[in-house]
Amino acid sequence: MSRKEIGSYPLFNSVDKFGIREFYPTKENGLEWFAQWDDNRTVHNNSFDPYDYRFGLGSGTGLIIGDGTARIRGINGSHRLYVKGPWLNTEQTVYIKVLPTGRASSIQLRSRSNHHGILYLPYPDVGYLDKPDGAIEISTCGFGNYLVIWGREQLDFVSIELEIMHPLYRRHLLDNKPFDIPKDKYIGFKTVTRTLHNGQVKLEGYNNLDVSSQSNWKKTIQFLFDGTNAAVADSTLAEHQIWLDYCKDKGDKISGDLNNHQIWNKPSYWNWIRINNAENIDLKYYSVREIQ
Repeated sequence: MSRKEIGSYPLFNSVDKFGIREFYPTKENGLEWFAQWDDNRTVHNNSFDPYDYRFGLGSGTGLIIGDGTARIRGINGSHRLYVKGPWLNTEQTVYIKVLPTGRASSIQLRSRSNHHGILYLPYPDVGYLDKPDGAIEISTCGFGNYLVIWGREQLDFVSIELEIMHPLYRRHLLDNKPFDIPKDKYIGFKTVTRTLHNGQVKLEGYNNLDVSSQSNWKKTIQFLFDGTNAAVADSTLAEHQIWLDYCKDKGDKISGDLNNHQIWNKPSYWNWIRINNAENIDLKYYSVREIQ
């Protein structure tokens, strides 16, 4: 099958097993993961799904799964849904509905990640730091992730960021405000993370606000990481020096020269979703595919 540019996104003449548009062809013999959410069960905090060893919940109040849907009901500061790889070039897709009684301050799709996840994988050598508010910050010294984030206090903009190593971020590399995400209807979220022929990394974000047709996907943001345009500020590095010192020769061994790792072209452990301040939210059609 061929791929051609249609409007603002590449339209590949295929749909996945859920009937959702694929923008890029799956890599030959590449890894594919599709949510298997028909059978009833609950996935608990910091646990893998007993029906699916590649999927689990890193933090949150639990996922109630059944009839093709994963449901978040209890409020928690951060629900994190992880899919185990290894992943490199990927297309990650999910449909999310915020119920009339629900809320979410942000929805984030993260890719190419060695951020600590379920059971602190991939690097369980954990460092702890007490925060001023009494909470505990954790680091496991892996490359963080490329991420598209919809919203911060409310779901009214889309942004691209880089978490080069937890908790060091380069925020607001690019911001757009294309729409407010409505309640009580499923909305499609999709990210594509690809290494180009020149070694740079392109990150794309898409949405489908009218899910009556797979032709209604729109590209809402994209950013090209060229290796120099996502540097973490010196003041941020100084603030997190304790982590840089702790992570020396641990995990991905990037802390000694952090900004030389803005481009991360190694297969990584997770693709994942983070939803902040989530309550009464439904998810379906979640998938991750390795793409050409």
